[in-house]
Amino acid sequence: MTIKKVAVYCSSSDQIKKIHFDQAENLGTLMANNGLELVYGGGMVGLMGQVAKAIKHHQGHTIGVVPEALRIDGVVNTIDDELIITPDMHTRKAKMIELADGFIGLGGGFGTLEEMLEVMTLKQLGYHEKPIVFLNTDGYYDRLFEMFEHIYAENFAKAEYRQLYHISESPEDVIAYLASYQPPLLPDKWFI
Repeated sequence: MTIKKVAVYCSSSDQIKKIHFDQAENLGTLMANNGLELVYGGGMVGLMGQVAKAIKHHQGHTIGVVPEALRIDGVVNTIDDELIITPDMHTRKAKMIELADGFIGLGGGFGTLEEMLEVMTLKQLGYHEKPIVFLNTDGYYDRLFEMFEHIYAENFAKAEYRQLYHISESPEDVIAYLASYQPPLLPDKWFI
């Protein structure tokens, strides 16, 4: 499976710990150095902007996908190689999923969680076989993973669905996982 374009879902906040920005910059640098193109929400602020700046600094390629309502000066990045404007958020998310060969979730809020859970659900239902990676900077997603384990323990999802996603503690591990990714054999979703 060839992975060239990677969607990165992450925070647009500037009010978060510096370690998240450092890891976002490191990830962007590694992506560019490994020939991976960025597909992202097109924002110039927060972790979105940090990843994009790092990729551009290292001569990488970026594709911003922005809904018309968020096409705001000072928010939308002006450095992208491509800027795709969609009529709404639903279309934006669908376009990012279509363009991407894989997905990375950095720290983020409700939007990031929603996007990561959507691509996990689509993979669970067999709509794609693309890699999904959480970059768990500073243990940010630990409680979410505890919730996933609770879901498995309570039989709301099969334990085999741990294969839907990979948990990385470093940008280097993210890149290594993407480079060696093979789609897993997943069981049927339905409990009988």
